[in-house]
Amino acid sequence: MAVILKSGSGARIATCLMACAILVAGLTLIIPRSVSANAGLSIVHGTVTDSAGRPIEGANVVVVMWNGATMIDTTSTQTLSNGLYIVNFALDKWAPGFTVNVTATYNQVQTSGGSTVDDLGLATINLQFPFEIPQFGSMLGFVAAAGLVGVVAVVFLARKSK
Repeated sequence: MAVILKSGSGARIATCLMACAILVAGLTLIIPRSVSANAGLSIVHGTVTDSAGRPIEGANVVVVMWNGATMIDTTSTQTLSNGLYIVNFALDKWAPGFTVNVTATYNQVQTSGGSTVDDLGLATINLQFPFEIPQFGSMLGFVAAAGLVGVVAVVFLARKSK
């Protein structure tokens, strides 16, 4: 069956529709059929804080992916200044429902937690240490530290002069 198109806007629309149909048909031949909706990386992330809710920077974080009792993969990172950590597992290293265990270590103390990977490959695991991490960022901390240094200096000088 032959289609005769007159010149004008109708012919341009028909040509555009035919080009789109050819493009879609070509793409279906190129894209592999094994690509699924949740294909890609699994992202495990969370924050590490102290008991006062302050983020802990520089905590060592180890993340282990499990399929039942079988360890699939492990990776590690350190927390950022806001306590955030993010690790990725490749497509062939996870499936929805796998278990993720996270252990954070700071000043030789550990805390841990776990979760399962959802259908999108995401797992959020926030960890909190059971104690408050002292910080010298406040004025009171600065004064206390400076006073301690002053006392040590006075004691040292007093002993040296004897």
